[in-house]
Order: sequence, then structure tokens, then C-alpha cells
Amino acid sequence: MRLAGKAILLSGGTRGMGEAMVRGIVAHGGQVVFGGRDREAGEAIEADLGGQGIYVPLDVRQESDWARAVETATTRFGKLSGLVNNAGFGKSRRIEAVEMADIEEIIGINQIGVLLGMKYAIPAMRDNGAGSIVNIGSAASLRAHAGVSIYSGAKAAVVGMSLSAAAELAPQGIRVNVVHPGYFDTRLLDESSRGMGRTIGVERTPLGRVAEPQEIVGTIVYLLSDESGFVTGAQITVDGGLTM
Repeated sequence: MRLAGKAILLSGGTRGMGEAMVRGIVAHGGQVVFGGRDREAGEAIEADLGGQGIYVPLDVRQESDWARAVETATTRFGKLSGLVNNAGFGKSRRIEAVEMADIEEIIGINQIGVLLGMKYAIPAMRDNGAGSIVNIGSAASLRAHAGVSIYSGAKAAVVGMSLSAAAELAPQGIRVNVVHPGYFDTRLLDESSRGMGRTIGVERTPLGRVAEPQEIVGTIVYLLSDESGFVTGAQITVDGGLTM
């Protein structure tokens, strides 16, 4: 019960790594409000969680959605202890083929969404006396990958924002850390592979495989828990050695 007494808000929680995180938070004794744009999937997950997980529609680019999600957490669970900015989106595009719609969508979800999540969660965590923010970056911001310039740039921005936020929020007892996943067996990886016209992941990862979504959970639980109480401004790779 490493998260007993913790109330967490998580974006992008209706599939892949996000769903695994939601279920992991509850399994470790926490309560979670999780967002996403797939209402049917979100409600199905909520039904499995015995009242300890609440789904809310959440487009991370919309301030009103964030305000509603934070209010749901504080109303239903009485506080907000942590935030996981997990929502992410990528497309493989050669630079000369990039369109403005791609730029706006990828930066909106991966960068602006993280900033807005912090903006709305910080006051509630400050009221709680402390908090932990976990922003999901990407190995693509640490190691060169052709065809993902917008995505890599947006995830690199997550690092810069997170380090600045860690310095700004430390006096308030709010910690901010970044987790960089490598290749995980999710729909996003499948879509990226198809966009590049090839299979990616296994041949690049020293451990010789892609990870299952559940393999991110332990790192997230650690950073949300009091076990990591002296950890802030850190970047943790969960990438099978990809960036070493």
C-alpha cells in the first residue's frame, strides 16, 4: 500500500501505459482521477476500480477540462497529492512533409498539455501541503530518431519545463520529476512504426525487446510515493538501455 492516502490525477489514462498506471495506483492503495478522450474505455476502466478510480473526459489542451479534473479530485477525494502528465501523441513525419496541423496537435498535447496540467494541479497540491508531479518524457528526446522532430522537440520541452518547475516548487514541498519511456508495446508504437514504414523497437533496444505497459508502473509509484521524498528534478529512463 505504497500510495495509501494519496489522491492522484493522471492524464491519458484510458489505454496503454496510462491504463496500466491507473490500475497500478489503485493496486498500491491510492485513489485516482484519470482523464482521456475515449469515454467508453474510461468508463469501462472506472467500473473495475471499486470507487477508487474516477474517469473524467480530458483534452489536455483545454484549460476548462483541467479545472474540472482537479475539482473532481478535490471534491471526491478531499485533496490532490500528485499529478502524472502522461497524455502523449506522436506522428512520424519527415521534416519536409510536416504540416501546421501536425505541429499544433503534437505540441499541444505533449508540451502545452503538460504545462496546463501543472498550472491547475499546483494550487491543490499546495493546499495539501506537498505533492509530486511526474511528467512523462520520452527516450526520443534523449536519443536521435529520424522522422519525429516535432515529437522529440515537444518532449525535450517537457524536460526544460519540469526542471524549471522543480526549482520553482521545491520551497512549497512539491517535487517534479521526468520519466523517459523507451519502446513500449502500445498503440502509439504501432502507429509510429506504420508511419515510418518499418518495425521499430526490438532491434534498437539492448535488452532485445519492447516493454509491456505494466513495466512503467513501479517507477511511477515510486515517484508518487513518500519513498522518493528527496527526489526532485530527476530524469529516469525506463528504456531497456536504449539511451545508455
